Amino acid sequence: MSTPTTNFAAILRGMPQPYLVLDTDLTIVGASDAYLALTDRTRQDIVGQSILVAFPENPDGQGMVEQGPLEVSLRHVLRTGEPHEMAVIQYDIPQADGGFAQKFWTPVHTPVVGDDGKIEYIIQNPMDVTESVLQAKEADARLRVALHAADLASWEYEPETDLWRRSQSVDTLFGFEPGEGGPVAAPFFARMHPDDLPSAKQVVTEVMACPDTTTMRFDYRILLPTGEVRYVSSKGEVLRTSTGKVRMIGVLMDVTAERLREAELSKALAAQADLVEQKDLLLAEVNHRVKNSLQLVVSTLRLQARKLQDPATKEAFDQAISRVRAIISVHERLYRSSNSLSVDMADHLTKLCLDLVGDASRTVIVDADALELPTERAIPISVVVNELLAGALRVQDEEKPIVVSLKTVADGQVELTVAGPETLLPPADGGVDSSLPWPRGLGA
Repeated sequence: MSTPTTNFAAILRGMPQPYLVLDTDLTIVGASDAYLALTDRTRQDIVGQSILVAFPENPDGQGMVEQGPLEVSLRHVLRTGEPHEMAVIQYDIPQADGGFAQKFWTPVHTPVVGDDGKIEYIIQNPMDVTESVLQAKEADARLRVALHAADLASWEYEPETDLWRRSQSVDTLFGFEPGEGGPVAAPFFARMHPDDLPSAKQVVTEVMACPDTTTMRFDYRILLPTGEVRYVSSKGEVLRTSTGKVRMIGVLMDVTAERLREAELSKALAAQADLVEQKDLLLAEVNHRVKNSLQLVVSTLRLQARKLQDPATKEAFDQAISRVRAIISVHERLYRSSNSLSVDMADHLTKLCLDLVGDASRTVIVDADALELPTERAIPISVVVNELLAGALRVQDEEKPIVVSLKTVADGQVELTVAGPETLLPPADGGVDSSLPWPRGLGA
């Protein structure tokens, strides 16, 4: 009796999931009907071609299409013989009538080993996550604005494959033109200062070896081909897949100006400059450092808030971010002022209210006496104004202005009043106390 022949090609075609089969040259040798439907292709379009040719990069993608990481993942599977699950990548699909359809994927690449133990094929199973990614675009846009405002650049690193995904600001900081650095981190490591590279790699090694590590920090110098040196401070979080694979995400900040100021400060102290001038310089530097540190806190909170689903928890994070920004505003004014010990409250409250209102179509009137208050009084007043103004802005009454008043009263006291539409004053714990109607005055 003859053994029936199994038609594996027919089995592949009928698979209910999208599958693409590649040989070791990355040439497409087969695809399921589900894959063809998902990518709007026919077998005649793609079989016999390299995957990088059959699915070319979108020329209008402005660096967002990620063919480089796709090839890195496939080469990694061929080299290690292990499956590899990619993070979300954008890979637009060419249309039959011209142009490209924007698509986001999480491809999984799995090797197929022959009887001789060598890899013969790679099976790609791409998950289309376009809908969920587009729903998150608004939050991502807000994050980019926050990072830009804080002079921060974002990055994502996968040690297993050396995949290095980052914002364009990272390329600029390392002296690369857009797209010049490529999809892996090696060219960027090559521009780290030789004295700092071992410690940076040691951080990565320790993260890989310790499953309990969740945060990390890098401080290093970049040595550009021109000979220019840039100083960078970077902070990140460690993510792990269900199989223990490590992925790192974070932000970095160019702190070159701060390091140069430190050198100038050291030089001034060594030269025994005027003591008052030294103190002012030192206080200005302290205020600037505090401001930068708090900006990093705000950006880290925003990164964490992206993962939150519970509305109450997200609201708590937004309130915390707003309070920290109020404190940042005081140190910003001190740093930019010639007087590092006190704050011009009239000017400060005007700018603080503008920052808090932002794009809201509400009128805020600031009525403040000419007061110079020390930092220890300016900061709590700023936080209180942030809380009260946030409560007033939640009331949908755009026709009535909100008035912020800071007046001198007897015995060296000042009185702070925020008067707005009828609403509720949030107590210190962030909840709502219905027994405290607006307006409400507060002695400071």
